Amino acid sequence: MYTQESSSAGGWQVEPDQVKDFALAVAEVRGHFEAMRRDAEELMHPANTPHMGTSPVGSALSDKFTDRLAGADGLLDQLGVALDRMGEFVTSAEQTAARYRADDANAAHSLRTT
Repeated sequence: MYTQESSSAGGWQVEPDQVKDFALAVAEVRGHFEAMRRDAEELMHPANTPHMGTSPVGSALSDKFTDRLAGADGLLDQLGVALDRMGEFVTSAEQTAARYRADDANAAHSLRTT
């Protein structure tokens, strides 16, 4: 994972391969979220509408299913929130990784030119 050693800046050190592995893991999680969103959206296709009959109970169950999937606090909305947060996290992680790589390259360059 990471190395808890004293460094000139304090904190912990990360190896370049760990940054790459982390980026791959984040991309994998994003892919899983996207797959869940596609599955949930597929459930909203008219062909997949629940057919519980025309009785009041059947209609109520059908409406309840649809609301839990597509309502304001339904599955699709919650997945959207999760994907938005994951997107923010991924963007931040990618920026951090880019800064790490740049700092690492600068440090390596300064060692070669010293």
